[in-house]
Amino acid sequence: MPRNISAPMVAPLVSNYVRPLFMAIITFHSQVVHCWTGVGNLVYAGNTYTGVGDFGKLSPIVEGTDVQAYGSSISLSAIDPLLLDECMADIQLGAPVTIYFGLLDLNGNIFGTPYPLFVGTVDQPKIQIGTKTLSITLALENKLSNLSRANMRRYTSADQMLYFPGDTFFQSVESLNDQALIWVA
Repeated sequence: MPRNISAPMVAPLVSNYVRPLFMAIITFHSQVVHCWTGVGNLVYAGNTYTGVGDFGKLSPIVEGTDVQAYGSSISLSAIDPLLLDECMADIQLGAPVTIYFGLLDLNGNIFGTPYPLFVGTVDQPKIQIGTKTLSITLALENKLSNLSRANMRRYTSADQMLYFPGDTFFQSVESLNDQALIWVA
């Protein structure tokens, strides 16, 4: 599958020097978190990405040739157990998550435009409690997983009004049920 990798990223990818990075944007109830796989802060596109270093892990991002929703997961370890309740209250199921792949130069600047590797939503968290710290793993769901869910929307005026108050596009749909149409060939 061809990728739309920016031109400034192509040269380092084919050279002998490559310093890859992953950046994540995760939405929580209280805030949107920007983090990356390095140490320290990284500023990109007006956002400050906090480095998680070895405390953050990203599971492999899988793609296939068939139409199937492959998920992923992202985890953070070495969390103080006293923060468990606060962490669990802040996790928002169904919130958007985007993971990017990028490259750094020798000075720590990003080459070109980072490539979006995964776009999806937050699913159920898994918690592992240790003696002094805990780790939280967020399962990430691909957008394609929505294809396997039943659509509960109806083509009625009442349903349309729930999402778009004042929209009268479907106002005549109910009257069509009582219409007797005769087709002449």
